[in-house]
Amino acid sequence: MMESLRRQYSQNIDGSGVSQPIDEWKLYLDAVGGKNKKNIIYGLGSSQLMFYGSGKSHNAASGSSQCNKQDYQNMQAQLEEMKNLVKAMQEEQQNQMKTMESQLTMMFEAQSNRRPDSPDKE
Repeated sequence: MMESLRRQYSQNIDGSGVSQPIDEWKLYLDAVGGKNKKNIIYGLGSSQLMFYGSGKSHNAASGSSQCNKQDYQNMQAQLEEMKNLVKAMQEEQQNQMKTMESQLTMMFEAQSNRRPDSPDKE
């Protein structure tokens, strides 16, 4: 059933010779016979809300796909931002460690200069 619908959808409708992309969600919806009397799509169960939303039109599916693409792009941007933030924090931490090491070195040198090398004998 899906293959016959796929062939039917892939045929050139406008006669221009350019094949149009197939809407896989619409193809599936047509193959399973659409929504039943309870407004449920066969095979999807409660996950249909993720793909088709709660509305009765198919436009929700393409909107969901577009939304998912936008969500993915937003997450990619956030991930890049987080990577940059982590890198900056690591650099700051390294600088702080170097500062602390130099301060400790100076403290140890100051202490060793104050102590006599050998005890005073009287």
